[in-house]
Amino acid sequence: MLGDYSIVFLGVAGFAVFFVALAKAGFGGMIASLAMPLVAAFSDITTAISVLLPTYIVMDIILAWIYRKTVPYPMLWPMAAAGIVGVFIAAIVFQYIDTNYLAIFLGLMSFIIGGKFFVIRARQKAEPDAVLDPSVRNWPRLIGLNGATGFTSFFLMGEAPIQMFLLPFRLAPQVYVSLLIWYFFLINIVKVPIALGIGLVTINSLWVSICLLPIMPLGMFIGKRINQRIPKDPFYLIIHVLLVILGGYLVVNAFAQMGAA
Repeated sequence: MLGDYSIVFLGVAGFAVFFVALAKAGFGGMIASLAMPLVAAFSDITTAISVLLPTYIVMDIILAWIYRKTVPYPMLWPMAAAGIVGVFIAAIVFQYIDTNYLAIFLGLMSFIIGGKFFVIRARQKAEPDAVLDPSVRNWPRLIGLNGATGFTSFFLMGEAPIQMFLLPFRLAPQVYVSLLIWYFFLINIVKVPIALGIGLVTINSLWVSICLLPIMPLGMFIGKRINQRIPKDPFYLIIHVLLVILGGYLVVNAFAQMGAA
């Protein structure tokens, strides 16, 4: 059981659970993508997924209930449907994907999205981009970006594509977070039978996940308090700062992993 995992690994996994709980409750998951490669750095990507995925499911169930009243469901359903298709494609090609190259791609995407925001702000524009109408469906954009999120999330919980989709709508912070929470809640539920079927989640890894769950409520409490109190403009400023940090970390970590191989 726990004896199969080092103390360092368990400590890092515990920090990751707290970190993801805070990120999900406060920012809809922003910078939660750092958790998977962080834990994988002390084991491997398969072990990281097997330990963290069950904790994500529990977080998602709790947070989906908490944020259920602020979800724009007509906007959610097509997003989730595209994401679920992406998950199934990822499951099919799982054994053929080099996650380091995927991390570099996601990192560059995150860095570019965040960097663009600050370049435009430096030019003293009031808004970073034209605000899109959430009721208008651009189907290629919706399917492509949300499907890519479902695909990448199977490996790294990568969120750059869905951030590219959602940020131009400039939604209220609670609506933005509730959409992300419900999107990942639905696609993570789909991952459960897939992960069990291909042997990603085992009895041993499940025991580790259960032991890490008591760390989760504190992170969720802090994240929820942040989300309730932060105004819209500072919220989006923080989101883009986190995107730059996330992008830089993913790229640097991926190159470090490739150099050590």
